[in-house]
Amino acid sequence: MDARTRHSIDAYDAAARAYHDHWWDRRPLDAVRRFARSAGRGAIVLDVASGPALDVRGLRDVGLSVVAGDRSMEAMRLGLHLFPKRPLAVWDLRALPFADDTFGGIWAHAALQHLPRGELRRAFGELRRVHARGPIFVTFREGDGDLERVDDPPVGEVYATTLREAELKALLIDQGYRDVEVERRPDPLERREVAWLHGWGLFGAPGT
Repeated sequence: MDARTRHSIDAYDAAARAYHDHWWDRRPLDAVRRFARSAGRGAIVLDVASGPALDVRGLRDVGLSVVAGDRSMEAMRLGLHLFPKRPLAVWDLRALPFADDTFGGIWAHAALQHLPRGELRRAFGELRRVHARGPIFVTFREGDGDLERVDDPPVGEVYATTLREAELKALLIDQGYRDVEVERRPDPLERREVAWLHGWGLFGAPGT
């Protein structure tokens, strides 16, 4: 594992509770609702890097069945405390412990940004491997960085890979997603120097 990725995981471990509390009121609930409409009520979906289960409640509350995990052990301990009956686990998203074509949706909110740029294609391929049908939602900070230092309150300094719109769109199209679109969104903390890209796509034949 890249030392910068390891640093980021350790930082999230140390600040799991503070991170959960800080971001609770800043969850992307508009994206949750759109994702749920596309997946369909009752769909089994994967939250691939859930942190301290921030989005699990939102996804569950709109009628989805959520399987969630993260590389951060402390984040998963907190998630299991908050959602003791939820299927939550520690995993490496580059080697997910699921059979091919398992899920009816992939939720990857800020999930892949702590990987080196050179590992992104493999990571997207792993998400596609377990995706049977339905939507994918994936976000990155906008930019050209390859695991460069960024500030992620209240955690502090972590390392993130940033993408441009065309790069994110190409990564989704290359994996066979259709109806791909990328939205540029303002930073939830209203930092003028930070913008986010929300990537959307669908897998499976139209109407399935």
